Amino acid sequence: MKKLTVLIFLCLSQVTFSQTDIDQILEIGVENAQKFSEDYFAPAGEALINNMSNGWYTTAKTKKLWHFEVGFVGNLSFVREDKQSFILNVVEYDNLTFSNGQFSQSVASTLGNNTDNISVIINEGQASELEVVLPDGIGSSVIKSLPSGFIQASMGLIKSTEVKIRVLPRIKAVEDAEIQLYGIAFQHEVTDWVYSLRRWPVKLAALIGYTNVKGFYDLNANTGVVGTDQEVRLNSNSWLLTTIVSTKMPVFNFYGGLGYYFGANNADLLGTYQIQNGPFTSDEITDPISVKTKTKGVKATLGARATFGVFKANLDYTLQNFNNLSLGLSFGW
Repeated sequence: MKKLTVLIFLCLSQVTFSQTDIDQILEIGVENAQKFSEDYFAPAGEALINNMSNGWYTTAKTKKLWHFEVGFVGNLSFVREDKQSFILNVVEYDNLTFSNGQFSQSVASTLGNNTDNISVIINEGQASELEVVLPDGIGSSVIKSLPSGFIQASMGLIKSTEVKIRVLPRIKAVEDAEIQLYGIAFQHEVTDWVYSLRRWPVKLAALIGYTNVKGFYDLNANTGVVGTDQEVRLNSNSWLLTTIVSTKMPVFNFYGGLGYYFGANNADLLGTYQIQNGPFTSDEITDPISVKTKTKGVKATLGARATFGVFKANLDYTLQNFNNLSLGLSFGW
């Protein structure tokens, strides 16, 4: 199970995970595994979309034609306590019970950690009865924050418009996993529309940005489950529509924005798997789990930027579903 999780956060944090989680979750049945995965991964998908919609701007002022800037952007998203767990109600599952006899219980999501082992039983009281321990989150303890980083560049175009590109080339991260990221945004300065607006002490702009994250994890050598073409694939899309306002002093400036973000994640467990234990022993299943997550919301950002010749540094904080701290270092003119 954590092999799906590691892809969602491969570019966000260093994690450890068990090689047996996928095996155990599949042993409770495909429909049960699908239902559990949807609730288990939902906070992770939301966090990734929230994280990747940040760091697009540091000023409302657009660059002059062909002027450019290149640098590094780092994001740190903070996990809310209510996203670290979810309520699992066995009434919503087929032939599943908690080993402690409860009907519903709070269990760890991808971002949480169970204080003690929590187990469920499939087909209780039957000859095929099997007890399975539910997985924790992506770490050995509760996850408080999720970091990410990438290269970002911008260049001025005609008519007060600027194009921005962000990229993390496809790289091998942990074991047999690879990750890649790209994004593009356009920013337009509206204070250039009317001459009188140019005399204001602030600049105004609008921006639309898109970020895509893809992850690939080869499971063939790691699951311990008999099968072929075992792989996890992640595809995440994040959009941002926002207004921007900034001061226009020569060295130190403040900036902020009010915007709307939305996006979707698809995480798929692909290949064939032969169940090892329990009532579904020897069953061979194909592409057993597909988790789709969508999220949207309003965000507000406030930050500051300092300019030292061709070098620039910025820091901002964003209020959203997962609050975020962004740091940027760049050079250009």
